[in-house]
Amino acid sequence: MRVIADHARATAFLIADGILPGNEGRNYVLRKIMRRAIYQGRHALGFQKPFFHQVTDFVVEVMGRDYPELEAQRGFIEKMVKLEEERFGSTMTVGLEKLDELFASTQGTMPEYKTLARLYDTFGTPRDLIRVGLEERGLAIDEDRFSESFDAALQELQQTRVAGKVEGKAKANTIHGDIAGRLRRSQFRGYETTRVDDAKVVALIKGDEVQAFNERDEGEVILDQTPFYAESGGQVGDVGRLASTDVGSARVTQPNPRATAGSSDFNASVVDTYSPAQGLIVHKIKVEKGTLKVGDTVVAEVDVEKRDATRRNHTATHLMHAALREVLGTHVKQAGSVVAPNYLRFDFTHYQPLTQSEIEEIEKLVNYHILRNEPVQTDEMAVEEAMRSGAMALFGEKYGEKVRVLSIKGAGGEDVFSKELCGGTHVRATGDIGLFKILADESIASGVRRIRAVTGVDAFERFRETEAIVDRVTTDLRTSRSELPAVISKLQDELKKARREADELRMKIATGAVGSSSSNGDESREVAGVRVLAREASGLDAAAMRQLSDTLLARIKSGVVVLGRSGDGKVSLIVRTSSDLTGKVPAGQVIKELAPIVGGKGGGKADMAEGGGNLPEKLEDALKESYQVIERLITKASAA
Repeated sequence: MRVIADHARATAFLIADGILPGNEGRNYVLRKIMRRAIYQGRHALGFQKPFFHQVTDFVVEVMGRDYPELEAQRGFIEKMVKLEEERFGSTMTVGLEKLDELFASTQGTMPEYKTLARLYDTFGTPRDLIRVGLEERGLAIDEDRFSESFDAALQELQQTRVAGKVEGKAKANTIHGDIAGRLRRSQFRGYETTRVDDAKVVALIKGDEVQAFNERDEGEVILDQTPFYAESGGQVGDVGRLASTDVGSARVTQPNPRATAGSSDFNASVVDTYSPAQGLIVHKIKVEKGTLKVGDTVVAEVDVEKRDATRRNHTATHLMHAALREVLGTHVKQAGSVVAPNYLRFDFTHYQPLTQSEIEEIEKLVNYHILRNEPVQTDEMAVEEAMRSGAMALFGEKYGEKVRVLSIKGAGGEDVFSKELCGGTHVRATGDIGLFKILADESIASGVRRIRAVTGVDAFERFRETEAIVDRVTTDLRTSRSELPAVISKLQDELKKARREADELRMKIATGAVGSSSSNGDESREVAGVRVLAREASGLDAAAMRQLSDTLLARIKSGVVVLGRSGDGKVSLIVRTSSDLTGKVPAGQVIKELAPIVGGKGGGKADMAEGGGNLPEKLEDALKESYQVIERLITKASAA
């Protein structure tokens, strides 16, 4: 009981802090804590119904006065604990099935510890349950040896998984670290401008450090100052151009005294910008013309259209984050993001899909603040001061001594709607965003959802496309916009009715209820004293074919029914054997011989078996062969 109480306390505080059960990092730690307590309650104390949420609620009741964040998140904590209890129940069911499959495959021998550990690591089957299952099947288990061997196998699995992630990082080129160590920080000037006329080349990289780039070369350029934003905080890196100072722009009318002789005809596209080392901004370029040398001075110019689109999406992300917390609750916390010129993607903690009304409310709130054209204020301050001011920060993110704080005022003009630490680029006022539209809401992990959205021109295009679709549908259906939902609903009902009638008609045809050729005759054939009916049932789905096999078997009473159907380049077969013949003609054996004919395999029980393949042209051959297969089985059974 003490273990459950301790785990309940840890669970309540972790969820209140925005950490949800998951499969990696601190989320996985929480999941293990919760499931260990739930398992103990079920197997040690005999609880059959969900109980752990009541224990965490008691923790909130006792400690909520001293820790108000617990009381504030009380409802959310209860929902998340209940949800995890339900998931663990499903996991236990799947784990037990996998355990049974494993024991069946080993035929009474001790499975490998690596396989047992995978049951725990992949399917969440508790190790105690695995040990009990082994003992119930007559295997002698030494507790100390089991724990030691199981832990070693589990550690090997987890190290293998981690090694795959670390290997790529270990191969990273250390050249950037060397350059960062000997050069000054790259000066980022992108907050105030998108163009720098006198950027000096301080390093060139093409595999290794080089002194010059020639035409058509691809490599990396490091400048002493740059307007290009390096990918960070979810915002993608800027793209644009580098050019020699005399061709960079018509605005550069006089030769730059810092320019060197080799740079007079240089032009290159910047395809990405990133920061592989602290203080280092690296530009990935493709040289289109001329040469570039270390020491040259160039014009560095960001693609303004894409930068502006990225600004819109980044500020919209902040507005959406604030709207999510207002509509869904303060448990919502950022779990990742991507801010690109043509879309934004935002991952956040939440326990269930958004309803249509919630999506509409979030869109309405964000667009309300866009239409108010509120100023976007950016302040630079010490990180401690920023946190005291109420600015939101990402959990686990590293911040320097000085940080930028982005603030957007609320409807009253005095309250703050959004206030976050952010080093990205943003619009000057919310009205610059134009429009905001959510495209999708989806789950990406346990307790983590992802929203995709667009702004500005992309949002307008989305609305325009939607309008075009609605106009086309109303024209084709010869109705008005206001009546469109009712017309579509009526059509859906009619389609369901037509499909149901078509299915019933196909079933009647297949069972011989329609058509003189099948209504009076018996298509079954006697094979070695057993009635066998083999026929094609194309046009039926899998459920209907099973139903048809039931009907036909009931009709012939004692015998074997073999049905096959083809469609979309695939074949399905089903064999049914009456209960009095399962010893002579087991359906599973029949299907094992027929399925290879259609290019597949099958299996099942003595009274029913299914299989299939990818050779529809062989279906007729398989049905014809069924008579010979059944005859051989009857002959073999009679001889035995």
